[in-house]
Amino acid sequence: MASTFAWLAVDAEQRRRMMEAVELFRDQGTIDDLGIGAIRDGISDTLFPGTSTLHTRLRYVLFVPWLLSIASQKGTAELMDWAFHDGEREFIDSLKRGMGDAKEGIIGRRAGRNLQRVPSAMYWGALTSWGIAEPGLSVGDYFRRCVLRRDQLRAAPRQEDGDTPIALTPTGIVPGLPHQPQDLLNSATFDLRQEEATFLAETITRSCAGSLLAHLVHQRPATWTDAASAPAYLWDSEVRRDLPPDLLDLVDLAERFSLVIQGANLLYNLLLAEATSGNAGRYQGDAIEDYRQKLTTWADSVNGIRPLDAADHHAIGLLMTNRRRAFTLPTQRFLTSWFDLARAPHDIPDGDLARRLVRERESAVKGGRARLRPGNWKALDAWGGSSGINRLEFRWIYARRHLQDIYDGLEAV
Repeated sequence: MASTFAWLAVDAEQRRRMMEAVELFRDQGTIDDLGIGAIRDGISDTLFPGTSTLHTRLRYVLFVPWLLSIASQKGTAELMDWAFHDGEREFIDSLKRGMGDAKEGIIGRRAGRNLQRVPSAMYWGALTSWGIAEPGLSVGDYFRRCVLRRDQLRAAPRQEDGDTPIALTPTGIVPGLPHQPQDLLNSATFDLRQEEATFLAETITRSCAGSLLAHLVHQRPATWTDAASAPAYLWDSEVRRDLPPDLLDLVDLAERFSLVIQGANLLYNLLLAEATSGNAGRYQGDAIEDYRQKLTTWADSVNGIRPLDAADHHAIGLLMTNRRRAFTLPTQRFLTSWFDLARAPHDIPDGDLARRLVRERESAVKGGRARLRPGNWKALDAWGGSSGINRLEFRWIYARRHLQDIYDGLEAV
C-alpha cells in the first residue's frame, strides 16, 4: 500500500513544522539521519525567528493578510473561507503576470489551482512570530471576527462627530498594515514598496529583539551591496562585525557546532560506503576514499577552532529550553561523546568508539529503518551515495533572501 500523509487538526505552527520536516527530505544534504534536527531548528529559531525552509520571498507575509482582507468582503464566514481558498490559488496567475520570466519563488508556479501547500500555511509562523497576526489566530478565527465586527457596526447607534469610537472586536491582524496595491489581483511582484519594507523592518525589530535577523535588518554589512555580494555564511566576518556580545557568542556556537557535527554525518556516510562496497559499479569513483578524504579535510578544519565543551553543551540545552524544543537525554549523551571524540578529529575515521557511537545513534533515531542495522538490505540499498553531508546553515539562505528584499525595498523610490 502506498504511503500517504494526512494533516491532523493541529495549530498553524505545528502544521508548519510538519511541512518543513517533509520538505527537508527533498534535499539529500539536509536529511537528519542522526537526530540533530531539533538542535538545528532551535538555533535557527533563535537566530532567525519566524523563518522557514518553506519560504520563498518575503512579500508573502503581506500577500496573505491582503488576500484575507479581500476574502472578508463576502457575506458569511463560510463564504469568506471559500473565497480565500480560491484566492490563494488564483493569486498564482497574478504573480506570473507581474513577474514575467522571473518566476522563481512563486508558490504553486507548477501546481496552479491544484496547489496543496498554500502560502498561508507556509508563512503563518512568520505572521505570528513577527507580530502581524495574533498568536493562536487561525484563518477561521479571522473570518468569524470579521463577521462579528460587521454585526457590531450594524447594531451600533449612529455616530456623530466627536463621539467615542465604537469598540470593535479586533480582527487578529495588526492595525497599520500597509495598504494593498490596487492592481494586486491583476499583476503582483515580490518587490517591496518603501512603506512595506519600513513596516516589516520595524515589526521584525520590535518582535524579534536580540535576534540576528533583527540586528541585520538595521545593521547591513558594508560589503553587502546586492544579492551577489551577500555573505555566504551567517558567521562571515562582515556579519560578526559590531554584533553585541550575546549574539556574537551564539553565532560562534552555531559555527563551531555546524562544523563539529558535520563530522558525524561524514563518518555515517563512510560507514554506508563501506557497507555497500561489494556492489561494484554502483557509484562513480571510490566512495570510501572520497569520504575518507572529506573526513581528513574536515579534521584539519576542526583542529583550527575552539573545541565544543561542557559550557557549549549547557548553552545548547538552555537555548533548547527557551525555544521549547525537546533536548532528550540520549541526544545529550550523543553530543557529549561526539564533542569529546572531535578533540582528536583525525582519529575518527578508524576509531572504534566513533564508529560504534554513530551506528548506535542511527539505530536509536531510526529503529528498524536504520541503514546500518544488520540485515536491513532494503534500507541500505536506498542510500544514494550521499546523505546529510552538508554543513548546517541554520536557514541563513532564507533569512538572507528576506533581508535582501527589505534592503531593496528601503532603497526603492
